[in-house]
Amino acid sequence: MNRLKLFLPLFLVMLLGIGLYFGLKQDPHNLSLPQQDKPLPAFIADDLLQQHTTITPQDFKGQITLLNVWASWCPSCKSEFPFLISLNEQPDFQVFGLNYRDERNAALDVLDRLGNPYIRSIYDPEGKLALDLGVYGTPETYLIDRQGIIRYRYSGELNQAIWQKEFQPRIQSIMQEGVK
Repeated sequence: MNRLKLFLPLFLVMLLGIGLYFGLKQDPHNLSLPQQDKPLPAFIADDLLQQHTTITPQDFKGQITLLNVWASWCPSCKSEFPFLISLNEQPDFQVFGLNYRDERNAALDVLDRLGNPYIRSIYDPEGKLALDLGVYGTPETYLIDRQGIIRYRYSGELNQAIWQKEFQPRIQSIMQEGVK
């Protein structure tokens, strides 16, 4: 019995080490997405910029959309704004925002100071839509096809390298599907 007491801590440390080993091998940006290849969840949400206007999944249909989850309190979100603004020059898709657990005035102030990279931005102060989407944190970006189907999610700050590696091939694939 005394020997068992001596080996129990060693056994627990080994289990913890094995768990860490496999956990650290996973890409933190490539999160599993239960909604992959499923429609956006049903919602009616306020437009951040137009208080008496709502946004629904219907607003995503007909064009490829990037849905970028952001907040005024998120430093990474603000640092990706210049890149997101540059994406607006591309005609193949539209960029929507999802303002997550934020105060309207703080969010509007950030957009005024840094520039608004979004065609429209959903105001989600309680995080209900974000919870339905499976958002882990900010920033996250969802790629949504013309039918409103979620095709991909990236967790982390977008930049040119991530864009070229993760998003451009998927957008090209979606565009080719539409041609067939």
